[in-house]
Amino acid sequence: MGTRTPPTLPRSAAAAIVLVTLGVGFARCQAILTAPAGSTLSMTANPEFIPAHGGVSVISVLVVEPTGTVVPDGTVVQFFTTLGRIDEQGRTNDGVARVNLLATGLSGPAAVTAVSGGEAAPPPSSTTPGTTTPGSTTTTLRPQEGQGRNPPLGAAQGVGSVSVTVAIGSALPSRIVLTAEPARITAQRASLIRAIVLDANGNPVANVPVFFTLRVPTATERLAGGGRPVFTDTNGVAEDVLSTTAAATAPPRVVIVQAIASDGTTAEVAVAVN
Repeated sequence: MGTRTPPTLPRSAAAAIVLVTLGVGFARCQAILTAPAGSTLSMTANPEFIPAHGGVSVISVLVVEPTGTVVPDGTVVQFFTTLGRIDEQGRTNDGVARVNLLATGLSGPAAVTAVSGGEAAPPPSSTTPGTTTPGSTTTTLRPQEGQGRNPPLGAAQGVGSVSVTVAIGSALPSRIVLTAEPARITAQRASLIRAIVLDANGNPVANVPVFFTLRVPTATERLAGGGRPVFTDTNGVAEDVLSTTAAATAPPRVVIVQAIASDGTTAEVAVAVN
């Protein structure tokens, strides 16, 4: 019997195999560097309020590994927004990734989210007598969940991901008209605090975040909003509710409610208690 010569591949097929192999190796070398799971992301927006036409806010995210050190240069952070336009990715330098949020003509709260690395694996579950009920479930909230309709304005921190709100508006606030109805509260009667935000021409400004606070916090008076931003409606109106738990026998006094817009414009109104 003669010796059989093994079949040989055509040169074109062999070349294709080599190119595919090199391409796979190159793709592996180009893998995206993201933060380790469980890294902390601290985001700030500067400024927090931008005009609807051509406004730009610089979004900065500091990424710190679980060990407490900043991530290596070139770590990729992904960005998303519900309004406006933002770079899809940013790479860190000295632990900070920066991108621009650009307003595109629409007004409203823009929820900007940054993601890198993901959350750390949850610790092993354990049962403590007397702390759980059979059949019940425990829900762990992700960062920013359960904090109202919008993420915090301008600055926030999260693990694996973080979100902040940037207010995009057609005009900047210039004046706030603040009222309380009624101007006296008791434990049985609350007061509606209404802020009307106006621009320099006296027109109402929509989609502006307003913070309602007490000038001097007390143990018995509270605002329903809990300090979260309340965005003005199309009439420039934002509202909160002030209530008290003071006993009817407590001496009468006055508290001052403040309304602060995103650019620092402030108004105050006095409310009597008892």
